[in-house]
Amino acid sequence: MSYGHTWTAPAPTTIGLVPAGYGDGVPRSASGTAAVGVAGTQQPIRGRVCMDQFLVELGPDSSTQAGDEVLLLGPGRNGEPTAQDWAEACDTISYEIVTRIGGRMTRTHVDSGTDQGGSAVTGDAG
Repeated sequence: MSYGHTWTAPAPTTIGLVPAGYGDGVPRSASGTAAVGVAGTQQPIRGRVCMDQFLVELGPDSSTQAGDEVLLLGPGRNGEPTAQDWAEACDTISYEIVTRIGGRMTRTHVDSGTDQGGSAVTGDAG
């Protein structure tokens, strides 16, 4: 799949296309190492991160639909990966992850009414 055919599904599965890539600040080193949040679970990036898209394995029984929200990172309270998760997957530091996010990405501040609010970065799957 993707550039260089770096991953082949070992069994039938569902793959989602996320319209974000290294042109948006998603590290190319996340190829096959990082995950994103989909429907409250972390789903692995498969294949190589391209300039404007990457692929996510959703599993054979996925009910995910085109246009469903994908959380690239957030506070981690709802199953989404954190900046630290991405940093570990990409062998870097969390500051590099959050500072490279480009202007095409939607940033949403989530205020829970406590000091435990956070931010999430989203894209679309499907």
